[in-house]
Amino acid sequence: MIIASFYLSALIRWGVFVDIASSFRGALILSFFVYILTFYLSDLYNTENKLRSESYLIRFTTAVIIASSLIAAIFYVLPSWKYGRGIFLLNGSIIFIFSLSWRFLFDKFFKYERKPAKLLILGAGHSGITLYKTLINNKDFEFVGFLDDDAEKWGTIFESTVIGGTSLLPSLIKDKKIDKVIVSITHEISPELIKHIVNAKFSGVEIYDMLTFYANNTGKVPVLHMSDKWLGDANIYGVKKNLYNIKIKRVLDEIIAVIGIILSIPIILVTAILIKLDSKGPVFYRQERVGKDGKVFTLLKFRSMKANAEADGAVWAKQNDTRVTRVGKIIRLLRIDELPQIWNVIKGEMSFSGPRPERPEFVEILTENIPYYSLRHAVRPGITGWAQVNYRYGASQEDAFEKLQYDIFYIKNVSFILDIIILISTIRVVLFGRGAR
Repeated sequence: MIIASFYLSALIRWGVFVDIASSFRGALILSFFVYILTFYLSDLYNTENKLRSESYLIRFTTAVIIASSLIAAIFYVLPSWKYGRGIFLLNGSIIFIFSLSWRFLFDKFFKYERKPAKLLILGAGHSGITLYKTLINNKDFEFVGFLDDDAEKWGTIFESTVIGGTSLLPSLIKDKKIDKVIVSITHEISPELIKHIVNAKFSGVEIYDMLTFYANNTGKVPVLHMSDKWLGDANIYGVKKNLYNIKIKRVLDEIIAVIGIILSIPIILVTAILIKLDSKGPVFYRQERVGKDGKVFTLLKFRSMKANAEADGAVWAKQNDTRVTRVGKIIRLLRIDELPQIWNVIKGEMSFSGPRPERPEFVEILTENIPYYSLRHAVRPGITGWAQVNYRYGASQEDAFEKLQYDIFYIKNVSFILDIIILISTIRVVLFGRGAR
């Protein structure tokens, strides 16, 4: 739709067909990605939205205006890429009409309620029940029930049913047309059940272990159900010595860091002046944090609290913290206080994406109280991370536990695509001010 709008705009403006891809290749590519990114950040690709609502129309109109404004600003900086004003205005209008019309057509003719997958859990112990509670409100699945060889569990449990023993698996798959089977058995599985699982797999039924299925559907790994054996068998991409981890990620960090510093110089100068005018104390705040392999480094931030705010020792941040200054509230909300950490990235102490580094005082406590907490130090910490874009600001041991589950998911699945998703999602978090404290 977007690319077709460019060609139609040129045809209307000049009265002849023009190969935009050849004549204005840079402008076409740039505009295409700006519109796609702006639509994504505005949540316009979420098919669960009410596409015919007034709020959606306002959001869609705003997104087109923002995208057009960004493109105009870039063309001002790169005048050799721009095309005529007439095409520019036509293009924005046609994209609005085409894209919005397509959404209305999609809503009327193509949108459908996806048939939920029938799901069966083997094992009605703590692991299986945890998974059930997680998925109970998920419309993608129709939960058929549990199978467990402990006869005392047969019957109703948590509004579902333990149908019977695992020997019923073959007949149940056939009678109930099961789509997915999740193995949540923590003890050794009998040879007979293994045979049933293999037969089910080769008949087209999808088989998952509980941890993998849980992680795939929640974006986090259930730490309390992890084991050394599972970690030993699982692919942990974040610790692999592959090309991305060893070379590409570091090079990308350096490139983005240099560009980031150059682009943010005006923001850094204004922020520094406002901090000095608002309260006494230094502009920057230095704090020890635990990095990769447990090594301690000095993290750099803009000071957002009163000077000597932690004279009595380290404490968790809290809602409406009285130690935060007036300017501090603003720069925290916009995440500007994190900008100086670009220097930590350049030094190689941090990456742009990764688990957030914690203070040594807290790490010692959390390592003692939360299983596998030290695993988050297997990779370089990040300015932003998977936990930061999926969970609120952490200010307690409970929050640290929840964020660890996201951090382990990230470490297990590190990739270029996941890092890009985190960076783009971070922009959404910053725009809507979610999680700041």
